[in-house]
Amino acid sequence: MKAQNPVISIIGGTIWGNRGAESMLTTTIGMIRESFPDTKFYIYSYLPKKDRELISDPKIVVLSGKPISMITRHFIGALLAAIIKFFGLKIPKSNFFRIANALDESDLLLDVGGITFSDGREKYLPFNILTIWPAMIMNVPVIKLAQAVGPFHHFVNRISAKLFLMPCRHIFARGEKTADFLKELGYPREQTDIVADVAFLYAQSFSLSHENEERVADLLKRIKNTKKQIVVFTPSILVENQSTKLGLDYSGKFFEVIKDLGTDNYHFVFMPNATREGSEKTHNNDLLTIERMRTAAENGALPAEMLEAVDWINYDINTSSIRTIVSTANILVTSRYHAMISGLCLAVPTVVIGWGHKYKETMDYFGLGEYSLDFGNSQINLTEIVKGALEQQETIHKQIKRNIEKVNKKAEIQFDFIQRELSK
Repeated sequence: MKAQNPVISIIGGTIWGNRGAESMLTTTIGMIRESFPDTKFYIYSYLPKKDRELISDPKIVVLSGKPISMITRHFIGALLAAIIKFFGLKIPKSNFFRIANALDESDLLLDVGGITFSDGREKYLPFNILTIWPAMIMNVPVIKLAQAVGPFHHFVNRISAKLFLMPCRHIFARGEKTADFLKELGYPREQTDIVADVAFLYAQSFSLSHENEERVADLLKRIKNTKKQIVVFTPSILVENQSTKLGLDYSGKFFEVIKDLGTDNYHFVFMPNATREGSEKTHNNDLLTIERMRTAAENGALPAEMLEAVDWINYDINTSSIRTIVSTANILVTSRYHAMISGLCLAVPTVVIGWGHKYKETMDYFGLGEYSLDFGNSQINLTEIVKGALEQQETIHKQIKRNIEKVNKKAEIQFDFIQRELSK
C-alpha cells in the first residue's frame, strides 16, 4: 500500500443530517491525516448534493451513496469493472464508472455505519450489503470501524452476515455484546477488537463545515449572560416516534424537568443532534421534533413565564457547535448516542433516554450505567434522576475525567490498525 499518499474510501457517514455520523466521518478523516496528511478521501454520502456544498476540502471527493446509486454505479459498476479488469482492459472514465474507478484507486474501504446486519433490521440488509460488497468485488479490503452488528439469530440476517461479514479484513466491535455476536457467528477472533466509538477522538479542528456559526455565537452569549445553570436537552425523532407508538408522552418528560427545576436558577436549551434544515423529511431530522415541542410549549405545555428561560435551536448545527454548546451545560439530557458521547468527552454529567444495550455499555465505561434509561419504561422518574445528577455533578464530572483516557485508548486501537495496514 502507498504509505505516503494513501487513498481511502469511507461509507456510512455524512456531514449533513445525522451529526453522529458527521462526528464519526470527520474524526476518521482527521485521525488518518495525523499519520498520513496527504491522504485522498472518497466519501460515499446518501446526501451527496448537500455534503458537496458543505465540504470545500480539495482532497475530499463526495460521491453518491444514495440507494439507486448503490445498486447501479456501486454494485453493477463494480461488477462490470471487475470483468473489464479480468480481461486486462482499463475501466472506462465515464460518469457511470466513476465510483468503480474510485474504489479501484482505494487502498481501503472504511465502513462507519453505526449499526449493521442486526436481527429485526432486515429491511436495511440490502443497504448493509451494498455498502461493502462492491469494494469486495474490486478486491479492496473492508474495515468496519466501531459499530454494532448482530445478533444473528434470524435466518436471512445470519446467512447475509456469513456471506458479507466474514470476508471483512477487520471488524471493530462497539461493545462486548457485538464481540459476543461475532464470536457466535464464527468470525475470526484475531480479526476483531472491542473498541470505543470513533467519536470519542473528535477534535473541533477536524470539522469540515461552517453552519450557522453567528447564530450559535449569539446563543452562547445569551446563555452566558443568564448566569444560571444550563440544562441542555437533545431529543430524538426516533425516540419520539417510538414513544408515540407506545402511548408515552415523550415531550412531557422534558417539560416536567423544566417545571420541577424552575427557571430562577436554570436555563434550558433544546438542541438537535440530527439536522436537515428546510426539509420535512423525518429521517435524521430532530429539528421536526424540536419544532413540535416548541409549539406544544407555547400552546400551554409550559407556563408562559417559563418560556423566557428556554432556547430552541431550530437550524443546522455541526458537531463542532454541538460540542461548544454542550460544554456550557451543567447537565445534558439526551436521546442521541453521539450527543451522549459529546457529553462524556466534555465531562458533562449526562442522562440518556434511549433503547438497547449500546447506551448502557458506553455509560458503563464511566461507571454511570444508572443514568442510562429505557425510554419505554413508564415508571422512570426522569425529573428525580436529573435532580440527583445535578446534586452530584462535581462527583460525576470527576468520575468521567478519571475514565476518559482509558476510553480514548480503546478508540485509538482502530487508527493504530489502519496505520499498520497502510504502512505494509
